[in-house]
Amino acid sequence: MNDKGMPDLRINGERLISSIREMGAVGFDPETGGRTRLALTDADKKGRDLLCWRMHEEGLDVKIDPIGNIFGVREGTDSSKLPLMVGSHIDTVRDAGMFDGVYGVLGGLEVIRTLNENKIGTRRPLALAAFTNEEGARFQPDMMGSLYYTGTVGLEELLSAKDESGLTVGDELDRIGYKGSETVRAGHYIELHIEQGPRLHAEDLPIGVVEGIQGLAWWTGEYCGESNHAGSTPMDMRKDALLGVAELATEAEKLALRIGNGSVATMGKISPKPDIINIVPGKCSFTLDFRQFERGLFEEGKREVEKLIAACAEKRGLKYNFRKAAEAPPVVFDCEMIRLAERTAAKLGLVSKRMVSGASHDAQFLSPFCPTVMIFVPSRGGRSHCPEEWTEAKDLENGCNVLLHSVLELV
Repeated sequence: MNDKGMPDLRINGERLISSIREMGAVGFDPETGGRTRLALTDADKKGRDLLCWRMHEEGLDVKIDPIGNIFGVREGTDSSKLPLMVGSHIDTVRDAGMFDGVYGVLGGLEVIRTLNENKIGTRRPLALAAFTNEEGARFQPDMMGSLYYTGTVGLEELLSAKDESGLTVGDELDRIGYKGSETVRAGHYIELHIEQGPRLHAEDLPIGVVEGIQGLAWWTGEYCGESNHAGSTPMDMRKDALLGVAELATEAEKLALRIGNGSVATMGKISPKPDIINIVPGKCSFTLDFRQFERGLFEEGKREVEKLIAACAEKRGLKYNFRKAAEAPPVVFDCEMIRLAERTAAKLGLVSKRMVSGASHDAQFLSPFCPTVMIFVPSRGGRSHCPEEWTEAKDLENGCNVLLHSVLELV
């Protein structure tokens, strides 16, 4: 099917926003204004139950796989065709906003509702997906559902992952009743999402068409010097591990600016020991996050980061150790899917901008297995992962209409 015969078809914006608010009430904390649905907690179960109920209302065949991914399938007339899959996730970080992940899932549900109420059949099946533990706020690794779905990480490794209390993914899936045995294979995948960055809002643009996702590399490490008295140890005789890490932070910033082309470097966790006001820190652990979209620059950046870790330690006579904790290479989305999203936005009178996602998403793991694209809408001020996260109703509606008409062309 294509949408040439139904150019005026639109989703119900009020119904979409009502659905988002309904999910946003699950795990809501009135004191902070945020909501918390960490993966496989009771709050996550309530969100899952709500989603499955709404899927059943629309006549979808609901399937749960062994890692707890939820799929709702709308039949097509040709069962031999692989489904077009749309979706994202409904788990959150602590004190999250209302839109991250949820918009992609409930936007997909609104597309299905629109097809149903207009009695529009499709040749291909349409599948709505909610992937498990995208955020990684309780269990690591993040993107757990899509890692399992694409065979990137084995099931037993994921099920044995533990939270800070020692509870495993497998035990918690059993407890909340979401360890299934079915799955749905995707023929194409579209993920609708808020940008989680400031560019669309700053440029007053309604639609971002995502070309791909930055490569990401994480390191954890520790510098070891000598703890000593803060008053009696001369500055030129210190082996201050914290100062070494501080210098590494400034050098990592310089590296990202030198490489350029959107490179970013972040040291998000620095922990000096003994962490006492009058003692020179003898040890300091750290994390370092480097991201870049262009593959050659990504490889260069990784090499240079590891050189910096060594050089900043050696300059101050510190011992050091580090390891790469995670790596995801840059992902380039399918060019035809990119053009489809651009073309659809233009048909709807919406200006779009090609862009690269600085955040990771389930789409990056599906991309090697089926044609994939992401559609972004503005985040006010670029805020996300916080109660202040906000996207205007009109922007939510615009993005969902782009999703609707992209779906109509593909099914």
